[in-house]
Amino acid sequence: MKKIIVLLVVISLLGLGCTTQDTTDQDEQVPVNGENNQSDEDIQPDEDLNGEDNVSEFDETELEEYTSKTHNIFINSFYISPKVREINRTDTVVWRNQKKEPGIFTLKSEDGLWEDQRISYGRTFKYTFNETGNYSFYIPPYSGMNVTITVK
Repeated sequence: MKKIIVLLVVISLLGLGCTTQDTTDQDEQVPVNGENNQSDEDIQPDEDLNGEDNVSEFDETELEEYTSKTHNIFINSFYISPKVREINRTDTVVWRNQKKEPGIFTLKSEDGLWEDQRISYGRTFKYTFNETGNYSFYIPPYSGMNVTITVK
């Protein structure tokens, strides 16, 4: 009987790990910089290899009073979620590799916002959008692992 209970608990925990988080609540933020018991070596720096911040340019005179938000995009074995995201200027998007076993995904910007970004297991890549428009991203060679972000 104990074995059956333990088995049910393990299956339940595995099932929780396979569900995706609903990211439609924009007020909720998932920890980004190692607050998930990640070691320092699991944290990808907020700067690219050239030492520049991953932030697009913008004109401050056009901004209204707005508090920037962080939006999460989760990458797993054969899917990416959410596939479509609408955000505001000055918001930051965080791509997080949540693949269960170690692996590396390469995130490509179809619009040339950055050079290809390799995101290792448990790591993230952040980008702050300061220009309005529609932007497309994908992870080759997987079909269906693409994201469209609309910046208002």
